[in-house]
Amino acid sequence: MKAVAERSPRRIESRQNARIKELRAGLARGGTIPHIAIEGLHLVQEAVTSGLKLHTVFVRSGDEGLLRGLTVGAADVLIVSDDVFRSAAQTEHPQGIAALVEAPEFPLQAMFRANPLLVVVAGLQDPGNLGTLVRSAEAFGATGMMLLPGTVSLWNAKTLRASSGSAFRLPVLALPAVDSFAALRNHGVRVVAAVAHDGDSNIDLRGASALLLGNEGAGVPDDWISRADARITIPLPGRVESLNAAVAGSVLLYEAMRQRMHA
Repeated sequence: MKAVAERSPRRIESRQNARIKELRAGLARGGTIPHIAIEGLHLVQEAVTSGLKLHTVFVRSGDEGLLRGLTVGAADVLIVSDDVFRSAAQTEHPQGIAALVEAPEFPLQAMFRANPLLVVVAGLQDPGNLGTLVRSAEAFGATGMMLLPGTVSLWNAKTLRASSGSAFRLPVLALPAVDSFAALRNHGVRVVAAVAHDGDSNIDLRGASALLLGNEGAGVPDDWISRADARITIPLPGRVESLNAAVAGSVLLYEAMRQRMHA
């Protein structure tokens, strides 16, 4: 099969360029239409190694060396002035590279491979927390994640940075609550709601399980807790009432992994 030749870079010096506008909007608001926007060398490299198709790569003038060793395929490569690049970038100290990328697509069934371990996120609003959870979910062997209504977008720029590339590989779908719980029931997955108090601290997570996690302040809504099969509480012997949502989720994911490794 003949390799696709990489295109010669073009120079852009206008903030009104259509690609610059798309990058700016994508980094500011998230979303997948028509592409997801990512910023920083690590995320661009992770997108490439995860098999995502690059549509456009933006490199700040003077930082062309960042392209060295980066396989961009048939993507457009735009060399952008510092002023124009900063007009789109979201980080305080931009690294000088960004990209528009085709979002990964995962079917719902991808989450339900043998003995699934899922995370169901109910209204988590901090993008850093969500990104951290996605990274922990991949690290501890979760098979997927469902985002219920009210949860921040997976493609938020801060979420993507916090996920450190895991958002490109872990099946994550935003779904209505009724569809999420129906899919879990249909696949025989036990739903375990994480609550700050009065839950069991010794639940068996070795079988098909879904950890239901709430938002930073209110936790899991009562009507969604009522759909769970069990409630779990992390014991806290220290003088702390509750944990950050991402920390709590990571602790529970680790516990599930630990149990499964010693099953």
